Amino acid sequence: MDKIEHLKNFSLKDFCTIKIGGVGKVVFFPKNVEEISFLIREYGKENIFPLGIGSNLIFSDGFIDKVFIHSKNLKKCEITQENDIFYLTLEAGVSFKTINNIVKKYNLEGFENLSGIPATVGGAVAMNAGAYGSEIFDILEEVWWIDKDGNLIHSKKQDIKHYYRYSQFQEEGFVYKVKIKLKKSNKDISSIIKQHLLDRNKKQPLDLPTAGSTYKNPPQTYAGKLIEEVGLKGYRINDIGFSSKHANFLVNYKEARFKDLINLLELAEKKVYEKFGIQLEREVKIVE
Repeated sequence: MDKIEHLKNFSLKDFCTIKIGGVGKVVFFPKNVEEISFLIREYGKENIFPLGIGSNLIFSDGFIDKVFIHSKNLKKCEITQENDIFYLTLEAGVSFKTINNIVKKYNLEGFENLSGIPATVGGAVAMNAGAYGSEIFDILEEVWWIDKDGNLIHSKKQDIKHYYRYSQFQEEGFVYKVKIKLKKSNKDISSIIKQHLLDRNKKQPLDLPTAGSTYKNPPQTYAGKLIEEVGLKGYRINDIGFSSKHANFLVNYKEARFKDLINLLELAEKKVYEKFGIQLEREVKIVE
């Protein structure tokens, strides 16, 4: 165990994009599947929490008694080509920025709508990340994952339970590696990606710490629109607030506290339910 890179009693603020949280028990940085399996067998899957960029995670204050497994050392990337079809086999820690560079280099289509999401492959597959009407499972072919007993499992997409902003890996297993399928395009993919990034910068509060979309969009409407219509766009409690740029984004203005964040979420959920009869479902994951 001591041979695996790790940190004890570490600051959780440093492991999530919204920069809120207390102290974590220990975080490991395995470099291969054998080390991941060892950790899961050693500590038990119920005590393990996977970490990537942490762009949709919010940690509570105080001490969190969990064993975290971070994917920063899992960045192997393999590209194979069959005529105009490209297969990318990617370990969990490969970032979407890296995929962007690959698709721009070879002018590949299928990933461009996902291009601006701040994510790594493992977390994106676990939550079935998406944007502009696309989601990662649209291009996913296979997943190699580690079960609660530390066994490496290989699953085809059709055998994996998934739907809007969900996959079975939120409850079971550690995503180790995935294969995605893209194809050569006649469109200018670099220009499309550039436009998506400009659009994100214009519409989203990317200049402040945020956890991405706070709520899943209910059927036939948008969570941000509902929050705005109950008067909470730009509303804040101390240093946490709903962005005045996009109401479905929580932003940390300076030293936001977890308690204030929870109060703000509960306020939004109460107001939206009272006015529209819609129960907002959180897209962010609260870890306590």
